[in-house]
Amino acid sequence: MTTASTPPRGLAGIPTSPGVGAHCAPGEVITTAGLSKTFPGGIHAVVDLDLSVNAGEIFGLLGPNGAGKTTTVGMLSTRVVPTAGSACVGGVDVVAHAALAKQAIGVVAQSNTLDRSLTVWENLYYHCRYFGASARDARARADELLKQFRLSDRAKASVYALSGGMAQRLMVARSIAHRPHILFLDEPTAGLDPQSRLALWDILHELHGEGLTVLLTTHYRE
Repeated sequence: MTTASTPPRGLAGIPTSPGVGAHCAPGEVITTAGLSKTFPGGIHAVVDLDLSVNAGEIFGLLGPNGAGKTTTVGMLSTRVVPTAGSACVGGVDVVAHAALAKQAIGVVAQSNTLDRSLTVWENLYYHCRYFGASARDARARADELLKQFRLSDRAKASVYALSGGMAQRLMVARSIAHRPHILFLDEPTAGLDPQSRLALWDILHELHGEGLTVLLTTHYRE
């Protein structure tokens, strides 16, 4: 697995709470030291990963299937518990303070994780409510995101009615609904047609321009 990044664009570092993620260097919003994951049966998915991502970067993990990219994102987003090493995101230790770390991050998984029992708008509304927004603020935020991600005309539609590109845009919209500082994207353009892929990149560049730090995995060299 190889890494690539673009230069930071001036986003201020996320403040850390006293004693939380104390091993994180100032200005680095994602840091790992010797991060490793071994699954039952002795399968070494990630071995001794040292990683440093500064505020405002778009950072890519490039590698073939099975290289450990998804496992790495899983550990950084608190969904996978590391076997060894340490990791902090937004100045927070992801193992010791997982609930606190989740407040600073948004995650778009490789598979479709939209709630199929809800409409497009409701997927955004209830995500905001889950993160503590009032009903009024959640409604306003859902409307704002539908407009930003060009999905306003699909607000009342079932997620079953969305194309692959639309569903991916909705998952990105939902992931930033609570205004996280850091966004994790696992193979965000896999399975999309060229037009949908370009549309998604345009949106991601907009978010990056607003100061969001992005870490993504991909096996597309371009």
